[in-house]
Amino acid sequence: MTTLLSPAAISSSTEPAAMEDHPQGPAIRKQVEYYFSDENLPTDLHLLQCCGGRKNLPVSISRICGFKKMRGFKPKSGVVNALRKSSFLVVSNDGKLITRKVPLEGPCALDPDFYDEEEIAYDPRIRVPAVHPVPLLPQTKTQHPPGVTKGQLKPSGFEDNYVEAPITPAEAEEDDAMYHPDKPFVERIELAIQRFKQKRRMREEYALIFTRWMRFGGVDSGPRMFGTLSKQEMAEMNAEQIARATATHSVPWDREDENKWIVDFFAVAKAFLSSDLPVNLGLSPTKIKTGCQVLRSFYNFLLYHTVCPEYRDNIEAARGLCNIAERELSKIDSAGHSLPGSFNNAASTVVGGSKSETYTGNRDWAVQARRDGLDIVETGVNDETARIVFMSGIALMGTFEQQKNLKGVDDGKVKVVEDKTIGLEVMSIALSTSRIRELYDRQNQICAPKIRLEALGTLSCRFWKMPDYVEYDLPMEKYPNGRPVEAEEDKMYEFWVEDSILHECFTGMKLRARILTLEEGVRILDDVKEVMPSFYTWLPNELEAGRHGPKEVVVRGQGAQKIETGNDNGESRNVAENHLDDRGESDLEE
Repeated sequence: MTTLLSPAAISSSTEPAAMEDHPQGPAIRKQVEYYFSDENLPTDLHLLQCCGGRKNLPVSISRICGFKKMRGFKPKSGVVNALRKSSFLVVSNDGKLITRKVPLEGPCALDPDFYDEEEIAYDPRIRVPAVHPVPLLPQTKTQHPPGVTKGQLKPSGFEDNYVEAPITPAEAEEDDAMYHPDKPFVERIELAIQRFKQKRRMREEYALIFTRWMRFGGVDSGPRMFGTLSKQEMAEMNAEQIARATATHSVPWDREDENKWIVDFFAVAKAFLSSDLPVNLGLSPTKIKTGCQVLRSFYNFLLYHTVCPEYRDNIEAARGLCNIAERELSKIDSAGHSLPGSFNNAASTVVGGSKSETYTGNRDWAVQARRDGLDIVETGVNDETARIVFMSGIALMGTFEQQKNLKGVDDGKVKVVEDKTIGLEVMSIALSTSRIRELYDRQNQICAPKIRLEALGTLSCRFWKMPDYVEYDLPMEKYPNGRPVEAEEDKMYEFWVEDSILHECFTGMKLRARILTLEEGVRILDDVKEVMPSFYTWLPNELEAGRHGPKEVVVRGQGAQKIETGNDNGESRNVAENHLDDRGESDLEE
């Protein structure tokens, strides 16, 4: 019978004769040749599963070296050199595989009828009959994706379907002792954090988010207080003592004061997932899923082990928020890349907004580059295309008065009556009607193939005051709502946006955008600076986390006073400047 890999294909052509034999070479060859001999191989079920019996498949030498009688022969390279001198076996060029020169013939244990139960007696304690067909064993290592180790394929405890095993009575007693309600909350949560880390595989991506979340929530981190513990020392400790000795996270004890620190899992989850995680870690699908799963897994741990039953409802609300965040954060990432859309970009170009004069196709350097044969990617919208897109939208979506008064776009007579940057909350989304889509199809037939217009729907928003760090400590007796009342409270805004972008938006989504208002009330989303989820929350925790620095007053000389705001990079931005009078006093009010 022919082999799948012939001896000629795996033999070494020149090196075997030049290689030095192992000091125990004869013993090595004798043992391995016995494994593959006609005497042993037909009944050696394990080795038959490796070589396929009469198929004579190559067997991993690493597997052979793992056999009990072969473990004493070192090093492996010497074993390979010894086997190369065998006249019965063939070693591959790379020294990883071995096979017989002449394939096995005759019956073997892989055959269903090899053992005749009536003629051959055996002791069932020594040999268990094979279940046919007998599967072959792989002889090569499992190939993992690039950059993924074997340990990373093991369950980490952060999987969607992960469920903790039922606890034993002894473990239940340990939990009751560690998380007894009579203990202060700070002590219980510190133990829970360390126990959670011990029961999860804290890979780098999980540890990064977990540590940042803990810091955001007021939990400090640092090196172990007691250093490294030996196995003997840990064997003499109970679970609580081990958790304390190996802890790297701690809650300052002054946070027991409820007048200064509030325990609110739900509020911290909203602020972290809506404000801190998108800004500092990004909104890639992997980061979103990992971030939500880290929080959800810790909440499950707190509930399962009854760490703080007084906050059970609050923790369940925070856990439910993770599901909402996973959906909305993906959408705002897509919406942030798509908004404000082709119509609003064209309108901004036409009326002199932020997109005007951003077209690069007619720049001298671009023209010269094309002459030189370079492929230049154009950015921005040229004026002709912008006018067609803008006027098509006005003609198909606007009222008669809007169509009449905005005809002066070609003469530069369209005026911007209001320009402001505000916060918006999406109240409703209306996709284009069948009539509008039909009109756009007709317009595309006229404009084809130069321009492809997309039907517009309506994005209805209301004014939303974005919470900020400059208002969090205003006196409550003067500002019961925590901030000054804005003149535009409950004011509504409507924008025309393409259907494909509206599909990425959702009710409750928050925006911070620059709005241009034209004559007859036409409003343009000139620039969308930030997109936020419906649960966007700002907490003073961000001040401690370092996103916003406190204001710093700097007096320069005797002529001027400047207020500068520091940021994370140590840079400063001039906010205001007041001149001092002759007495050196300033009229700048706090």
